[in-house]
Amino acid sequence: MSDLETSEVKPADVEVEASRLVRIIAAIVLIVLSATFLVGVFDIRSPKGFDPAGPRFFPLLVTTAWLVFSVGYLVEGLRSAKTAKTKGDRAWFEPVALSALLVLYALLVVPLGYLIATALLFFAAARVLGSRQLVRDIVVALVLAIVVYVAFTRFLDISLPEGVLGL
Repeated sequence: MSDLETSEVKPADVEVEASRLVRIIAAIVLIVLSATFLVGVFDIRSPKGFDPAGPRFFPLLVTTAWLVFSVGYLVEGLRSAKTAKTKGDRAWFEPVALSALLVLYALLVVPLGYLIATALLFFAAARVLGSRQLVRDIVVALVLAIVVYVAFTRFLDISLPEGVLGL
């Protein structure tokens, strides 16, 4: 075998490297977004500080978890194989699509309101992640959005964007 044959680049290897690069970029975007939201948590005015009964606690908990998972995703992307193991790998699609959904959600949550924007986000995320059960996805998205809305507005006394529904 000549050196030319052993150093030949296979199309599948190029696809995996591109997929790996997209995952790394998506992880960096997620880290920047979560860090930005984490900084925003400290703008929430609360006489209770970080007390679990105060309005800062859950946003702090969620954004910190988001940041930790994003860093873990970056580490996984950096440690992933650089050569193809399977053909037709579409691992790039989910992180890019979910990142785009989160950016779109951030843009729409105030004008549409928490309930509509969150239900749309949950539904779209389920579809991106491979679910093909339309009715179940709609029901779960609506129920999750309503449960979280009620928990935050009624039990934690945190106001969420009302949007077009005016709730």
